[in-house]
Amino acid sequence: MHLTRRLRLTALGTTVAVLALAGCGGDGAGTSGDGDTKVIRFAFAPDPVWDLMDDAGVIKKWERENNVRIETSTTWDEFTYFAGGHGDIVSMSTQETPVLEAETGIKTVTFGKYNYQRVPLLRRAGDSYETLADIPKGSKICVSGPTSNTAFWTVLAKEMHGLDYRVGGGDFQLVVNDHFVNPTNLLRGDCAAAAVIPEAAVPQLRKGQLEIMYGGKLPFQLYDEFAPKRDGKLHVLGNNFTATEKWFDANQDLAVKFLELWQVGIEMWKKSKATTVTKYPQHFSVESKEDIEFMTEFVNGANDWFVDSPFLESQEWIDSEQAIWEIMKNLNPGNANYLAADAPTPRFVALTPRG
Repeated sequence: MHLTRRLRLTALGTTVAVLALAGCGGDGAGTSGDGDTKVIRFAFAPDPVWDLMDDAGVIKKWERENNVRIETSTTWDEFTYFAGGHGDIVSMSTQETPVLEAETGIKTVTFGKYNYQRVPLLRRAGDSYETLADIPKGSKICVSGPTSNTAFWTVLAKEMHGLDYRVGGGDFQLVVNDHFVNPTNLLRGDCAAAAVIPEAAVPQLRKGQLEIMYGGKLPFQLYDEFAPKRDGKLHVLGNNFTATEKWFDANQDLAVKFLELWQVGIEMWKKSKATTVTKYPQHFSVESKEDIEFMTEFVNGANDWFVDSPFLESQEWIDSEQAIWEIMKNLNPGNANYLAADAPTPRFVALTPRG
């Protein structure tokens, strides 16, 4: 479920929900001492879908069938992998990809998707704020960082309300704290609203102490209300699978197989949400039986932020997903989420599953 990570782009830092992957440097996946066995170095934050596959033996089976070994380790900083030349695949949001290319000069290819941007704005129960436009200018809003989900709300604020929403300026005072601290900060009145991953506020949401603004919608459910290009599909992604261009061009067949592995895991999640939340409560930040039941119900409908398939659907889908970059170019240049007019346009490639 990837509760936090850090993306360090020179002076730009953020904490976001993430999945981080890393592979060997060079022209392709590395080879081990076992003949021609390819190795993918896989640096991964704790995730329920990965655990489902691992416990069921799916990963080992995939490795045997494809003569690939996945070496796992833990990282919260995918920038280091790319900048240091040691990583092949990472996971990042659509909004972050052009920033990464601009800051590092490394060309990337986004070839898969994993989960949607899901961080909603919360209010205290009884408060009248339904949208950002209802919150008095100058009010404090608790956020997790200057980019990531804040970048989404920056775009929405401008497009839907004509507001300047950013850390260090704009129409509100955005106060940065950890996701798991912000529900308490909101309840005690330290801020008028807070952007918090759902998992971090389960007890407060279950008890009715906090409520989701914008009619209970999550970011990916709101994107279509202001996006300049609409294809009728869900957008925008909080976690994509992104590779260096060098690795992708040399390993496109392996990229397809990699997504096929994740397709199996996603289908396992879709079929066993209640069992997964119960078996891996640590991934959903739930402890009590009541919290487990609440989270299971929350992700059992339209709020499920996992994609149905990790394969990018079509060029039309890609165009709609990338449309957010044009909005970012029209933001205040002082905004951490502003994109210059000549910012890179990263490649997104729609692959096709085998057979």
